[in-house]
Amino acid sequence: MQMKNLVSVESKKFYRILLTLAIPIIVQNFLSSSLNMVDNLMIGNLGEESIAAVGQANQLFFLFTLMSFGLNSGGAIFFSQFHGNKEYKKLKGYIGITMVMGTLIALVFSFLAIFVPERIMGIYSEDPTVLQESVNYLQIVGFSYVVTNLSFTMVFALRATNQAFVPMISSVAGLATNTVLNYFLINGYYGFPRLEVRGAAIATLIARILEFLILFYVMFIRKNILNAKVKELLSFNRENVRKYLSIASPVILNETFWSLGIIVYNYSYSKLGVSAFASIQIQNTITQLFYVFSFGICNATAIVTGNLIGKGGIDLLKDYSRRIIRITLAIGLTTSALLFLLKEPIISLYVLEEGTRATALRLLTIVCLAIPVRFLNVLFIVGLFRGGGDTRFSLFAEITSLWFVGVPLVTIGALYFKLPVETVLLLSITEEVVKFFICFPRFRSYKWIRSII
Repeated sequence: MQMKNLVSVESKKFYRILLTLAIPIIVQNFLSSSLNMVDNLMIGNLGEESIAAVGQANQLFFLFTLMSFGLNSGGAIFFSQFHGNKEYKKLKGYIGITMVMGTLIALVFSFLAIFVPERIMGIYSEDPTVLQESVNYLQIVGFSYVVTNLSFTMVFALRATNQAFVPMISSVAGLATNTVLNYFLINGYYGFPRLEVRGAAIATLIARILEFLILFYVMFIRKNILNAKVKELLSFNRENVRKYLSIASPVILNETFWSLGIIVYNYSYSKLGVSAFASIQIQNTITQLFYVFSFGICNATAIVTGNLIGKGGIDLLKDYSRRIIRITLAIGLTTSALLFLLKEPIISLYVLEEGTRATALRLLTIVCLAIPVRFLNVLFIVGLFRGGGDTRFSLFAEITSLWFVGVPLVTIGALYFKLPVETVLLLSITEEVVKFFICFPRFRSYKWIRSII
């Protein structure tokens, strides 16, 4: 009876913690996705070539973002477990490792974006208008990569220490700034120059700098449990780096190979024509708005998982994980229904040719079918397995399903058989089905629960 009462009390505590973490993350991700949609809508008024150009330019940022996300996800495993057992001195050292390594990666991508954008963008398009516009956008946004990575590290550290509200505030400020500057600089209103695609890039750069400054102020200027001097951030040694890489490198490889796979997907879609690629970009932007519920739950799950392992609460973690599966499935089904009902009103916001509009609607209908399984897969890989320190299996599941199933099917369907874009998107969904059947047995084994500190 005492055990039953303890589980009941802990269950209430679990839901409170999960919601406290998840809601700010959901809001933040929603705002970030809204920022992308605002870009999409305002740029869409310039024509489908501009949508395609920005979509292609963002492929490099997409690759950088996911590599940085992988690096910081690996760091977050240490952040949450050290927070669980209150070892903040070591936590600060791992923040330093993450920042240093992330900055090195960001500098490489900035060099590519600023100095050789034509070579990168030439992979995607032979249309001179699209190519030039994508280069104009990329050369400006490339200056934001270093601050974006540092912001990622601060966001993950704040979330891991139950301060998810702060990144939400920074995203609100960033979205507001980006929206206002987009309005002025893309169209040239109120005396501002009409810069079109370059205006959108400048607005994005300024918004990301502002987000960085807010996070930096809260974490390093004000009193905070994470406030650290440069000496503390650089207090790590070779053994710390080795341990970090043993856990983080599979996550970095995971995100890198996954992002490369998505880039191959987008390359394949781009060869089906400007209209098809524009439809895919619109579908991606809209679905990201609906995926925020899944990302919020998954990121909160990773934090709770790491904290519990740090405290030694393994039995509670097993109970919590089963509850989270049921919650995620319910959210997936609800999200699928919402997207299906709202897809036409959202698409009507875009200025599109009728053929592109019809294609985008069909793509969104297809995505609705995949959402519940996709949400569960993200929960397994990003939430439970990574949070539990089982990064190698996450890498195995991702590479196997993507590179041995999804990429071959999409590449063959698009490049060799020239299938309709709707059919190619359906082929990509087989990746999610295979991934689920790889991940679910691993979850039931509980071999993913590992202490790394």
